[in-house]
Amino acid sequence: MKRFIDSIFRLALSATAKDTFILFAGNATAAFLGFLFVLFAARFLTVSDFGVFSAVINLVTITSSVADLGLSAGLVNFISEAFSQKKGHLANRYIKSAFIIRFLTVAMFAVIAFATAKIISPRILASESSAAGVWAGILILSFFLWMFFPYVLQAKKNFIGSVSVDLSFMGVRLLALFLLVATGATLYKVFGAFVAGGVASGLVGFWLVGTSFLREKLDTAIFKKLMRFSGWMGVSRVISSVSGGLDIQMLAAMLGAMATGLYSIPSRLASFVIVLSGSFSSVLATRLAGFGDKKVEREYILKACLTLVPLILGILAWIVFARPFILILFGAKYLPSVGVLQALLLAVIPFVLTIPSVTAIIYAIKKPKFVGSFAIFQVSLVFISNYFLIPKFGVFGPTITLGIINTILAVYSWVIVFKHYWLENG
Repeated sequence: MKRFIDSIFRLALSATAKDTFILFAGNATAAFLGFLFVLFAARFLTVSDFGVFSAVINLVTITSSVADLGLSAGLVNFISEAFSQKKGHLANRYIKSAFIIRFLTVAMFAVIAFATAKIISPRILASESSAAGVWAGILILSFFLWMFFPYVLQAKKNFIGSVSVDLSFMGVRLLALFLLVATGATLYKVFGAFVAGGVASGLVGFWLVGTSFLREKLDTAIFKKLMRFSGWMGVSRVISSVSGGLDIQMLAAMLGAMATGLYSIPSRLASFVIVLSGSFSSVLATRLAGFGDKKVEREYILKACLTLVPLILGILAWIVFARPFILILFGAKYLPSVGVLQALLLAVIPFVLTIPSVTAIIYAIKKPKFVGSFAIFQVSLVFISNYFLIPKFGVFGPTITLGIINTILAVYSWVIVFKHYWLENG
């Protein structure tokens, strides 16, 4: 028992813990600001309009994540390595290469959204107005810098800077929401607040990272190295983003705006857990990418598992108080969402358990193809499962699917990690 307590105490005082606390506090604050945005947007809009809002933002999030192509993992890996070797110019070349690839991909998706606005609006955005599709294209562009610079800063182990980019987006977006709806709340004014947040986060990102990377010479070898490492992560990112957003898009297409609105509140609340999980994963990634010692990595993974306990206990407490939480904050019109929130929170617990294992597979074992190959299986199962479960269980269908997927991922990833660190020699 004393050894266990000593381990927790040492972990609490470590550099890893410090960085985790910074990201945790920053991302928790950003998530809280995001929660306030959703809270007020839900109150300003009708349930149906909030359903359209959720469908549009969900589509934008999916496409923005797909546009990453796994480059964020490549940035963390190669920039961390370059800075540890004191090769600043090499790190900047990686940043510029990723910036160009990401921008071109984002621009392509935005153009597609503009061109197909009349088609996608009624079919997957639960709106008869083509403006919903146009706004999707605008928001895809506005998310670009916000979803790029934090990874660069995390790779440099500038976690305060990474958090600052997120906070600038969330804070300005919330402020803009109140300013824009002061003359009357409309769906498109809520979208406008996102654009304001995107501009603010881009400015902060350039201020913290600088623009020197833009002056670096292009290097074909760097492009190839980035894409080769990011290849499987790109597959994973693309497929995971699609499968992760299929719930809302399929609900919008199969059950309409009202059901989408009732599901979206719990979905966005449950994503708070994903944000906190991502904070811890980001810190683990920078460490595991640089150890290069199997024994050290194994011990580090075990210590990392200790931090999962309070997070899981917090999720269980949230499940117990879900009803008053929804009623007080969102009002009686969202009470049908209580059971959905509880089911989603239960479903994300297995995902929390995968944080050390999946991070180790990518950055320590350096086998991102294992994660990418699972993603191919995942998207197929999500689509098939939701296709049959949504008509039968309504808004609870996607929660069942999520629980199944996360449980399979937890078993799959830990089997790989256990085999590598405990069954193989070394």
